[in-house]
Amino acid sequence: MTTGDELSKMGYTAEYFYVTPPSKKGEIFTMMRRSLGTAAALSAIMATCVIAAPAASATPDGCGDLTNGQLCLKDHTVGKTGSFKFRVSYDRHVSGEITVKLGTQRKNDQITAGALWFGNKKTTNGYAELSKTHPIDRGDCIRAVMEYQGSTFVGKWRCP
Repeated sequence: MTTGDELSKMGYTAEYFYVTPPSKKGEIFTMMRRSLGTAAALSAIMATCVIAAPAASATPDGCGDLTNGQLCLKDHTVGKTGSFKFRVSYDRHVSGEITVKLGTQRKNDQITAGALWFGNKKTTNGYAELSKTHPIDRGDCIRAVMEYQGSTFVGKWRCP
């Protein structure tokens, strides 16, 4: 077995508990710089995605405009207490079929509830719709929610 002194005489150095040959030092530092640069670029991209969170702008018919389509809450009953059928749809404006998770979210003076997911649906000709009957109170607001590839998209609140 070669000792540390013998390795030093041959030009090797012990760095971080492993031995690095002299010819590989430059390559290692270059790889480390590239890795750090890539990590910084990915962090910047991810931060931009979070800041540009996909909140829909409201339209009069209960839909919200997203970058690639419209997220709609149809048959929305607000201002009444009871169980009502809510339909949530996504109409994609770009080509290609995707699978989305659709649902609603409600809030009132005391709470903002987590999303009530109706299920997953693959778009057909760019369109997906799911519905579910669930309770709502007279003072509750409600909005459409959609999840796609780990991002959550929301519509505007509909309130009494």
